Amino acid sequence: MDAESTKAIQYSEKLMSAAIDVVGAAKVELTQDLARDPKIVALTILCRSISNFRAAMLLVQQRHIVEAKALGRCLYENLLWMGALRERGLDFVQDMLKDEAFNGQSLGKLTLRLSKKHGADVNSLDSLTLRSIIKDIGKKFPETKKLSASKTAAEGVFETAYVEYARLSLDGVHCSVTALRRHLIREQIAENHTEFVVSVEARTSDAEILSTILHSCRALTGVAVGANEILGFTTASGQLGIMVTEFETNGWARAT
Repeated sequence: MDAESTKAIQYSEKLMSAAIDVVGAAKVELTQDLARDPKIVALTILCRSISNFRAAMLLVQQRHIVEAKALGRCLYENLLWMGALRERGLDFVQDMLKDEAFNGQSLGKLTLRLSKKHGADVNSLDSLTLRSIIKDIGKKFPETKKLSASKTAAEGVFETAYVEYARLSLDGVHCSVTALRRHLIREQIAENHTEFVVSVEARTSDAEILSTILHSCRALTGVAVGANEILGFTTASGQLGIMVTEFETNGWARAT
């Protein structure tokens, strides 16, 4: 990597340490909501983000940019969920549970439908067990709800982050033309002769490496700051502030 990307990686290690400090400094007394308590949920979102971030930085250093972007997209989804959690608290946690129920029922019904279509025995023990699971979910959650990233973004303070979430979906997650073009190199051999070279490794550049690192840092910073605020501001608040200032001082706030 070039000097600026190396500098950004060194920064990312300090940022990740600061995010971990938020988890370590958290003091949460259990309430009647138990694991549904917004503070507990905020901590788990932060932990998931730290794990995503660590893996993304490892991939970046191996120049696996598309794969790093896929994890970056996870980071931005975490950020959108943290924003909605900050604004709506327990109500958003309930929507997360309804979303889980919706997805569970949908997956079960899809499995039964496709099994029947392809000739499986829909009265087998496995099928009956699956029907029972779908029914139990319906009893526990009479009302289900599908969460969408765009609507969740609109509910929180990080709505503008949805743009980056959508961009990373196009380039890093979906099998889009944009993503596939990375594996093609067009060569003009002669005036009337063009060849395409197909490359196993996706094309990337030093500028894109730096951009991927910085965008991931922005997302983790947002998640860590959001969690820290929901937790009532931990002793790691000062270190987070230092990391934000360093990011801006390095001139990265304007990076795309």
